[in-house]
Amino acid sequence: MKRLIPLIIFVLTITGVFAQTTTTRILNWDGIDREYIEYIPSIYDGNTAAPVVFCLHGLGDNMSNFSGIGFQQIADQTGWIVITPQALMATIQFVGDLGTAWNSGAGIENAPMLGNVILNEGVDDSGFLMAVLDSLENNYNINTDSVFFTGFSLGGFMSNRMGAEHSDRITAIASVSGTIGKFFTPNPAQNIKAMHIHGDSDSQIAYEDAGFDTGMGVYSIGMGAEECVEYWRSFNNSDPTPIVTYYPDTQADGKTFERYFYDNGDNGSYNAFIKVIGGDHEWYYAPVNDIDYTTEIYKFFTNTMDFPTTITEKDKNIEMSLYPNPASSTVHISTKGINNYTLELVDITGKSLLKTSGNKNNAIIDISTYPQGMYFVSVKSDKENFVQKLIIR
Repeated sequence: MKRLIPLIIFVLTITGVFAQTTTTRILNWDGIDREYIEYIPSIYDGNTAAPVVFCLHGLGDNMSNFSGIGFQQIADQTGWIVITPQALMATIQFVGDLGTAWNSGAGIENAPMLGNVILNEGVDDSGFLMAVLDSLENNYNINTDSVFFTGFSLGGFMSNRMGAEHSDRITAIASVSGTIGKFFTPNPAQNIKAMHIHGDSDSQIAYEDAGFDTGMGVYSIGMGAEECVEYWRSFNNSDPTPIVTYYPDTQADGKTFERYFYDNGDNGSYNAFIKVIGGDHEWYYAPVNDIDYTTEIYKFFTNTMDFPTTITEKDKNIEMSLYPNPASSTVHISTKGINNYTLELVDITGKSLLKTSGNKNNAIIDISTYPQGMYFVSVKSDKENFVQKLIIR
């Protein structure tokens, strides 16, 4: 029988008065001590019910690394609680340790000498994650209508499993480079908002069929990207014809981003798919890439997506950069090839905090009065529009 000990053990707490709190907790589930990082932003006061986002790492990764995808910075501005759990080591007979893995239903079929291989098949990760949610509901003021799961690679597979198994408690999911596992049959109890992001050149989880190179051959471990998207669209009865968005191609990264939005699903549900042309098995972010995955996922969860309509080629004679980044007092904005422009600072919710005009190659803005978190600096002219992410700490 699974047992949730009444008092979760506090392993490491970094805290202070009126400061955010990052805590590594241990929860004994199914006789195993399980770890997760709990991030409580400084603006959480218990009076307003807080949304919760679970961030699930990929195969062989860990919670400390994956906690850096940017949701903690978003939490500093929005009051969300961020949970980053740790998967257990997966061990395969005759093979050995494969790395930390979720029991997502991903696996290979009829492998030579091994037969069917399902990563961590005997581990109750689904129950563990729901027990963490139970603990949050017992100890904090949680908005139970705003519980979200996102994950990368095998964490994406697990996000899909959680959405299918617990659609009665989870509001929306967003999977990146991970679909629905071969050995998992989804049977959701109710509609759920679902997003998927996948590169068409993914070398680890193939776009077409979730092919995975095991060293003994390439095996499909789940649905292909488009099959996964269509599963959720069909289940939600969302519009069959999507609204297509082409993100501006502003960075010389060899990739372009397309979003397919399927609206009008049953019970307020909707679906989205971001296809990355030339995209590999990576978590893309601004300002290196045209879009920032974490920001796009946040916008999907909160239904605040914007809809740019055309792709524009970057003029290599026009540039914009900002430094230092992260910053705490002032930020320098440097431009090249732009004479007159509008400079704007906005927060993660899209609220404009500062807007001014400029005609010099260098500008300085004072950010010392803004709370720490994730922001965006935009420079707009008649020639080019630039947007770069800024971290204030």
